[in-house]
Amino acid sequence: MTRYDALVIGSDGLVGAELVGALRGAGYAVRATSRRARPNTIHLDLADPDLRALTRERFACAFVCAGMTNMAECERSPDEARHVNVENTLKVMRALAHAGAHVVFFSSGQVFDGEIPRPGETTPRRPKNRYGRHKLEVEEAIARERLPATSLRITKILARVPVGMFRAWHGALAAGEPAVAATNMTLAPVSVEDVGQAAIRLGLERRAGPWHLSSTDEITYAQAARRMAEICGFPAALVRGEDLTETQVPAIYRHRYAALDADKLAGALGFPIRPAARVLDELFAAYPRAGAA
Repeated sequence: MTRYDALVIGSDGLVGAELVGALRGAGYAVRATSRRARPNTIHLDLADPDLRALTRERFACAFVCAGMTNMAECERSPDEARHVNVENTLKVMRALAHAGAHVVFFSSGQVFDGEIPRPGETTPRRPKNRYGRHKLEVEEAIARERLPATSLRITKILARVPVGMFRAWHGALAAGEPAVAATNMTLAPVSVEDVGQAAIRLGLERRAGPWHLSSTDEITYAQAARRMAEICGFPAALVRGEDLTETQVPAIYRHRYAALDADKLAGALGFPIRPAARVLDELFAAYPRAGAA
């Protein structure tokens, strides 16, 4: 039976793709799964996972990146979301653990309610949306069943190319149009490269339990949009800050304090934990600048 250093479940996503590239770049033997029919991958869909596909080979470590990550979708389809994010995720994790793998589970700052500044790994968890509750359920099962697993709670993940709301802002600014950003919603950004490196260290060193990865503080979305405009050479006056209404983004998705206390990761691994503004500045410096073709 072939043995590999790592398995990445959900290689189609931002984090999964980063992990596959970083692991292979470091010389590790890696296998990856995908919901799609892709060459050189194991077909695995968490909606109906074929566990036999995971037992034909052996893995020292497995990274579980797949799942329903759209929080609004989790609220609209609670049964489907729990089936994927809790029930089948745990089935996969148990099978991998039984086969001897250490499992890295990607959790979220959404397990907290956002009312306590920089909660630590032992701070009581009080999720206020289904996505956070599903992450908490898996964390609790890991502890209860003593699975050989790392729970890596992460805040807002960004890349060196505009994604999501940041792509919308960049597109508007590039077109000379206003970019509307929230003044009453915060983020604590981390780069996808840092997520990959932290997960690899924790997983391959088999460091169990909960760990946090976050910037040291939070910044409003409006402040983030203004930094983007300034660094990319767009008129900052085009950024229009406004308070989000309950209709636009319900309060269950908004955290007053988005940052987590990541001192444990910094102390144990010597991992760099940076202020939100510095993380954004590094990422925005790689975005296309004003006037770029």
